[in-house]
Amino acid sequence: MRELSIRNILNRVDELPEVPQTALRVIQLLNDPDTDVASLADVISSDQALTAKVLRLCNSAYYGLSRKVTTISEAVMIIGFSSIKSLVMMITTQSTLNKGLLGYKLNAGYFWEHSIGAAEISRYLAVQLKHREPEECFIAGLIHDIGKMVLNQYALPEVYKATNLHQKEQIPVYEAEQQILSFDHAAIGGALAERWNFPPMLVESIRRHHTFEPLYDNGKIDLLPTLVATANLLVKMLHEDTTARLRFEQHAPLIEEVLGIRVLDLEKLLPILAKKVDETRQLALLMT
Repeated sequence: MRELSIRNILNRVDELPEVPQTALRVIQLLNDPDTDVASLADVISSDQALTAKVLRLCNSAYYGLSRKVTTISEAVMIIGFSSIKSLVMMITTQSTLNKGLLGYKLNAGYFWEHSIGAAEISRYLAVQLKHREPEECFIAGLIHDIGKMVLNQYALPEVYKATNLHQKEQIPVYEAEQQILSFDHAAIGGALAERWNFPPMLVESIRRHHTFEPLYDNGKIDLLPTLVATANLLVKMLHEDTTARLRFEQHAPLIEEVLGIRVLDLEKLLPILAKKVDETRQLALLMT
């Protein structure tokens, strides 16, 4: 049996599923305090196809603007600096995330909808909890499972085994991966995000999206990783995933401690979350 490690997978990074350069640049702008409207508009405008899609979506009924937007700079000013970044991330990652993952027995539609569902729930919870940057939470939720794409491409036989173990033993996929590979998709995703120079907290939100322990930043708890981990379970619960519900109940004390919100209140939000996810799904359909 071959031995795989995070390092030797990352050494083959050029063969891994490509995240569009525009998406990577937008993510890196999150960590740049000097980013302004002009610099973001320049990144978007450098891609003609992306520019056309952004303008088409901004002028759609979803946003309900009273006048037509004709330039990216205008779109950024009207829709909002942070909202445009999230919109660009959805557009640029759709072709990457809207693919089937054979080893995980996930079809293209399911993986994409899970990603945008986790993104929307992360953003919604961030707004409710007054997190400093809801759109950063949206992006973190959108790409939290990037490690699955990596393992599906490079470690397909092992992923098959992990998926079969997950189904047979009724254990979470990441635990099955750890048994087969000694690491999981969250670890490889975090390592890849680090290599791509993602902002540190975004790296941690990918790496820790199956853990709920508080993460401290300069002595203060940063909610982002726990927000994404919670959103990951909630979107699965919307699909009546019993394993996700069990894990939600298991981690309830930590979720309440870190986020400062009762899990009973989170469960009451499920109908609202379902509606918000559906609205984001409808926006995503306009991109095709």
